[in-house]
Amino acid sequence: MSTRARIGIMQKSGRIIASYQHWDGYPGGLGYNLCEHWEDSKKVTEAIKLGDASSWKYMAGQQIDFDDRSNPLHEVQNCYYGRDRGEKNSGHKVYKDEADYLKRGFNSSEEYIYLLKDTGDKDYLGKPKFTWYYSASTYVDKPGGGYRESISDFKPLERYAILEHIDILKRSMEMEDERKVA
Repeated sequence: MSTRARIGIMQKSGRIIASYQHWDGYPGGLGYNLCEHWEDSKKVTEAIKLGDASSWKYMAGQQIDFDDRSNPLHEVQNCYYGRDRGEKNSGHKVYKDEADYLKRGFNSSEEYIYLLKDTGDKDYLGKPKFTWYYSASTYVDKPGGGYRESISDFKPLERYAILEHIDILKRSMEMEDERKVA
């Protein structure tokens, strides 16, 4: 089972480029990873331009064998459908603005879409500060086929991602304790 997501970045023009990500797309998984390892707008843009991915880790990385899970690089770098598996039509998508991204960003059954954008603030070096936001979707059942649609505007990600990540870690520890008792 996967939790599908889409990762986007707002360009200076206001348009958004984004790519699909297949595994662990919930805020406590992918969202937490984005906040921890993907704050550099150039790094994010380069990774998105590589297209749809099976998973995002800590860096875009280099071409690897998609199916060789024994390769330790799978633990630290993104794994792309186009670059690493040779799939066609797996490039990034372009959206004209936030409203368009909210409307069409869930078209591949994504449960979450993420957006990195310039907040207008500056960091301690005077460089533009970028912040992650997210939106969740819900499944809409309609005659002829269901689809996913946004259930919220974009909300700041970091606090929610951290809290959900802590809950995941707590559940993991509880399961480990249960295994020790059994």
